Amino acid sequence: MSREDAGRGGGAGDQRLALIQPTPILLRGRLVHQGALPGVEPPASALPRPVPSAVAPAPPPDEPDNLEDLLAAADRLLGVRLGDAGRDKGAFGVQVATLLGVAERGAAEPDWRGEVEIKTVPVVIDRAGWWRVKEDPAVSMADASPLAKLRRVLWVARVAGGDSPILSWWFQEWDGGWDGALGRLLARDLHTRPKGGAGSTSRGWYLHKRFFTASGFLRSLNGSAGADP
Repeated sequence: MSREDAGRGGGAGDQRLALIQPTPILLRGRLVHQGALPGVEPPASALPRPVPSAVAPAPPPDEPDNLEDLLAAADRLLGVRLGDAGRDKGAFGVQVATLLGVAERGAAEPDWRGEVEIKTVPVVIDRAGWWRVKEDPAVSMADASPLAKLRRVLWVARVAGGDSPILSWWFQEWDGGWDGALGRLLARDLHTRPKGGAGSTSRGWYLHKRFFTASGFLRSLNGSAGADP
């Protein structure tokens, strides 16, 4: 999917996504391949993406009317500092939705108009200099269907630690089929595990962090090894 497919102008990221050959990089001492599945991302001034300079939050006055407006609001997130990394992780998601102008619904349906789920993903710089996902992000509670939330997702990358700056975003669509590359990744990496603090009996659906290596998300942060953006 190109930016034009999402109603936006093209960028250097589309050229990278057009590459079919996975790019090997060294993460946590292991050679891994970054997937190049289609998605939409903001332009990059350099790769791996540098942490943007701090900017003031600029949420829209009303909820975005269409996908183009939602992604424009996501552009304005870049460089926003979310604050203390020691806060409840769920609070980051609520804060990001508010900054996008999306009303908190607390329902099983996707966040924006029941069409697009908004998820924050914590990322860190690996010792080799590449961005990687720090931990498995939650998708839904165990008694809700995670699949309804994963058809169209706006993944928002925040740098874990410090004042939690917004690094980038990645929008990806799934057609609901299990035979395609994205469907196979979801089938492999969706899992349940305990959710909440010590003593909690709740369980939730999570995506294994390896999903983001293969889905194109990490490629949108790191680019192609040895290639210009």
